[in-house]
Amino acid sequence: MFFFYLLSGLFLGWSLGANDTGNIFGPAIETRMLRFKSAALIASIFITLGAVFEGSGPSGTLGKLGSVDALGGAFTVALAAALTIFLIVRTRIPVSTSQTIVGSIIAWNVFSGRLTDYRSILTIASSWVVAFVLSGVIAALLFFMVRPLVNRSKLHLLKQDLVVRYGLVVVGAFGAYSLGANNIANVVGVFVPVSPFKDIFIGSHFVLTGVQQLYLLGALSIVVGIYTYSHKVMRTVGKDLFQLSPITALIALLAEAIVLFLFASKGLYNLLLSLGLPTIPLVPVSSTQVIVGAVVGIGLAKGGKNIRYNILGKISLAWVTAPVLAFLISFATLFVMQNVFELKVQEETSYIFDWHTIIKIVDDGFDSAALSTVNGRVFSSEQDIYNELSEEGLLSRDEIMKIIKIAELYRLKVEMKKLTVSGMNRRFDSQELQVLSKYEGKSYRHKWQLKKQLIQHDEFKRYAVARTEREKNHNRMLDGKLEVLYRSFRTVEGKK
Repeated sequence: MFFFYLLSGLFLGWSLGANDTGNIFGPAIETRMLRFKSAALIASIFITLGAVFEGSGPSGTLGKLGSVDALGGAFTVALAAALTIFLIVRTRIPVSTSQTIVGSIIAWNVFSGRLTDYRSILTIASSWVVAFVLSGVIAALLFFMVRPLVNRSKLHLLKQDLVVRYGLVVVGAFGAYSLGANNIANVVGVFVPVSPFKDIFIGSHFVLTGVQQLYLLGALSIVVGIYTYSHKVMRTVGKDLFQLSPITALIALLAEAIVLFLFASKGLYNLLLSLGLPTIPLVPVSSTQVIVGAVVGIGLAKGGKNIRYNILGKISLAWVTAPVLAFLISFATLFVMQNVFELKVQEETSYIFDWHTIIKIVDDGFDSAALSTVNGRVFSSEQDIYNELSEEGLLSRDEIMKIIKIAELYRLKVEMKKLTVSGMNRRFDSQELQVLSKYEGKSYRHKWQLKKQLIQHDEFKRYAVARTEREKNHNRMLDGKLEVLYRSFRTVEGKK
């Protein structure tokens, strides 16, 4: 059954392969430095590697925007994003998968009565703008660095072309790896919370996690999209926007690969963190915007006279249209799926304000007077709670979202056997497992109740007030482990 629902995510992967490979190899193919078959093979291999080994970074940020908690919902959200891309790609205008999936997820939030995290939207949207500008700046700088070297070069034109050709292969592989790492979250990220795949352990050192297996399937769907449709989109980026030479094609591709890597690499993120340097957010950015930014940067570096601004205008219009269209299609499709086909697109969730949750809310520093309208009540929608608590004007949106998380019912029972059967026990060290075993058989009504007991132990200690980025990262890693426990220990009653 899961594989049936996953078909919409694979369709989205096909759309990404059909659309975004043009962003990597379009300039190289249109300048006739690489054949389509060669470019497709390189892209297929390295997109898959990037997706499997680095894809988890950006998916975390996307998950904060909205965590689709039902298979039917994940299916519909991915389908809406894929349909949006398919419709726009038919006009031969590259469009961003990042923007379509974000629009679809926001629609699910609105349809299901969930609150949308505006900070996540701001982080993702601002990263789109930064990535566009940054790619243009990097491309322009590379152009000014490379041009004098080429002018002074004594290489024969044939040898120069050979060097550029090899460069396009190497940089293209790097770009494809970065594309897979950054954009796989757009393809199957919504299925991560509902994925049934168990970790596969190969020997004692290598593990292929359930999420990596999901990313592998998504990557294979991208490969199909590369071979079946991508050549139709490559012309717009490779030739129509700005006439590129083989060398400027290499520069544009390198700038794109660098920017995608910066926003996808957990290794780089952790390195900057260990050195005490500012980190770059791990978010899915638009490879379309990045390559267009690089091409525009080169065009401006050359004087800006040959940039076809009408084509740039059409591409820019698609950037605005894509998330709005995806939102509308997603919302409408969710309505049809739930009311016509009776598909479950969201889990039934209850939020209770009894004395347990009220005490917890007050202990966390909130004024009990602000809870007078919800005290003793049960809600089935985050939006309903927000409407009640926001009327008095005593609480901010962020504060209300924190209160909602406390009130959410999520029944748990600690059963170590569940961890062992699923293989999830190998994600914890022996000391952590020993702590967990102390609570064997105990039941909880809320996530925070289990968390409260575990963080009393040094093995699960968290920073109460995380001030530095390193401390925040530690807390994020701990929260990731706790989410594994929540999913593993959830009882049949679940959220009811």
